[in-house]
Amino acid sequence: MNKNFYNFLDLLKIESIKQEKKINLIASENYASLSSIIYSSSCFINKYTEGYPFNRYYSGCKIFDIFENKAIIESQVLFSSFFSNVQPHSGTQANAAAYQSLINKDDKILSLDLKSGGHLSHGFKKNFSGNFYNVVNYCLDKNNLLNNNNIEKVIKYEKPSLLILGYSSYQNIVEWDFFKKISKKNNIKILSDISHISGLICSGLIQNPINFSDVVTTTTHKTLRGIKGGIILSNNKKIWNKINSGLFPGQQGGCISNHIIGKYISFKEANSYEFINYTKQILINSKIMLKTFLYRGYNSSSDETLNHMFLIKINNECSSYIEKILEKNGILLNKNFFPKDSKSSKKPSAIRIGLSSCTTRKMKNLEVELIANYICDLIEKKNNFIKLDIIILCKKFPIYK
Repeated sequence: MNKNFYNFLDLLKIESIKQEKKINLIASENYASLSSIIYSSSCFINKYTEGYPFNRYYSGCKIFDIFENKAIIESQVLFSSFFSNVQPHSGTQANAAAYQSLINKDDKILSLDLKSGGHLSHGFKKNFSGNFYNVVNYCLDKNNLLNNNNIEKVIKYEKPSLLILGYSSYQNIVEWDFFKKISKKNNIKILSDISHISGLICSGLIQNPINFSDVVTTTTHKTLRGIKGGIILSNNKKIWNKINSGLFPGQQGGCISNHIIGKYISFKEANSYEFINYTKQILINSKIMLKTFLYRGYNSSSDETLNHMFLIKINNECSSYIEKILEKNGILLNKNFFPKDSKSSKKPSAIRIGLSSCTTRKMKNLEVELIANYICDLIEKKNNFIKLDIIILCKKFPIYK
């Protein structure tokens, strides 16, 4: 074993210690279980499994076929779906395959503006979705909320082929049934990207869009608390074959076999009462932390949050500077656009906070209120000894025991 290998092991150890000693409030992240990590590192990493169960390009896939079918069934149960493709490497590739199954190149997509909380893969001009399709946007209203009637007016005027519902920094909920009615009236397809809220949906805490959408996509590593990857769901039988061919060979070749095993374990873990209680605590923690910021005089895009995350506006300091100061003191979060933001992506007006990771560490009401006050104190330069307090708090709530 050469010296460089030992150096790499040292780097892994440093990263592991860092994660244990820092509070993670990044809304797009969570901690996968040890079981899912172990299974996703299995010997299936050696197997190339191009194609679908019982219809592979290469031989020797019989055992993997069993595992992939189990992952498919488990995800179908989880989301009350009749169809599931568990092969996408990421949420973005899931979206790409969904577009390919629903619309044609240069067709018009209607999605939320990026600065209002949309996602890069929903039509950002520098993303493939903005290059391959004709993208127009809707925005939040003056209260920073989705306005159903305003969106309906945009639909009637723009006449898109596809409406995308699903957001990366929106702290309220979507009325899926309303948009289903509108889509029928205007003959458009609906893609619901639930990457951020899928864990809350499969627990029954937020309405499931599966019966109100042509396709549902999600990542597996946010509130779903699995290993990294994506899945595609649908109850529209007419497009199941299109989805499969849109992903393979349309978007990717062989799936990451060992990751599908890890996804299967993650899905089984989410199909439990323990997971439902976990997601309930996420909502409680999210509301308490937001309330603490509001009490301290900060502004959010809304005075309430109905999911795991929220935005806090930074007035007197640069959000990228605040992000760095917090990281130095042991708190991880990300700078983010505030709705109708006039600033650039490098120095936007807000920070985004998510409570999934803290809740995975079993932190509850008192801890999240304390963390919110730590953040306020650091922004206001009132406390220079928070780093040690964070290390002590993290030690009380380890990620992996």
